[in-house]
Amino acid sequence: MEDNNIKFNDIPEGNGADIYANLKEKLERVERFPGIYNFKFIITGGVDKIQELRKILPNDEYIEKPSKTGKYASITVKKEMKNADEVIAIYKQAASIKGIITL
Repeated sequence: MEDNNIKFNDIPEGNGADIYANLKEKLERVERFPGIYNFKFIITGGVDKIQELRKILPNDEYIEKPSKTGKYASITVKKEMKNADEVIAIYKQAASIKGIITL
């Protein structure tokens, strides 16, 4: 069975435009739009960082799993997306949050 999950380490390094162009290509090849997209994040720095993420994705389904030590949380957010450009726009906004890792 083929693994259709896109991981940021699958995207070659380069300038930001190249990274997002490559991500767009992969999203369009693997995902079906419109449809539910699962955003995945690792957040360090506590609840305030999750609140910052909720400003970007305010009314969506969140699945939060804190680490055993409480130093970070794994967050999955399910959101209806129209196209790959909408997904990339969310990732760009989330990248501005200090202490967030996008998966």
